[in-house]
Amino acid sequence: MKIKKFRIRPRLSTVARILKAIMSVKHLPPDVESTLPIEIEAFLPKMMPTAFYQTWSREEIPSSLQDILKEIGGRKVVAVSTLVATIGDEPEDVLSSMLMNGESQRAQIATAVCEESADLCLSFLLRLLTEEAQDDDCEVSDPIIVESGALLAESLALVEAEQEGVTIDTAFHLSPRFTRVALVVWYPAARKKRAAATPKKRSA
Repeated sequence: MKIKKFRIRPRLSTVARILKAIMSVKHLPPDVESTLPIEIEAFLPKMMPTAFYQTWSREEIPSSLQDILKEIGGRKVVAVSTLVATIGDEPEDVLSSMLMNGESQRAQIATAVCEESADLCLSFLLRLLTEEAQDDDCEVSDPIIVESGALLAESLALVEAEQEGVTIDTAFHLSPRFTRVALVVWYPAARKKRAAATPKKRSA
């Protein structure tokens, strides 16, 4: 399934937290903190969120994903999904332009916005997958972010990500840069045992 042109709204608090890590500071400079909401709004039109995924039943799970199941263990696996979410490649062009113009601080802010936005794209896709699983009387695991080279390349190949403009080079660098790839495991929905209340007998 593929979803395009959905809306995301980066959270100010999360962007600020990411930016602090990028800048290696505990507190943002006052001028940065005051302009952050404006910079976020200005950058939103530069992003084009796109997300897609593919699900395989237990019998169809590709061999390249079997190791993930061995690592998890303990529960019956119903299916496995590969998820890909990206904000597109235009943000990278904007970032490059900022750096070329010496706007390093704005580039740091934009990077924080992009990181948060890519995470939100993945979260949006995960919510849809969770609803789909519930319809099939299943539940899904937390996303297993794929970052290692070989598994990352195999995961993208399995979902034919190149057709959607998501590629990986020989050094295992993703393009677009702000892209998330994850695996999600499906399990049978947990049944909560409810103690049946025994009606009290009334005396005549």
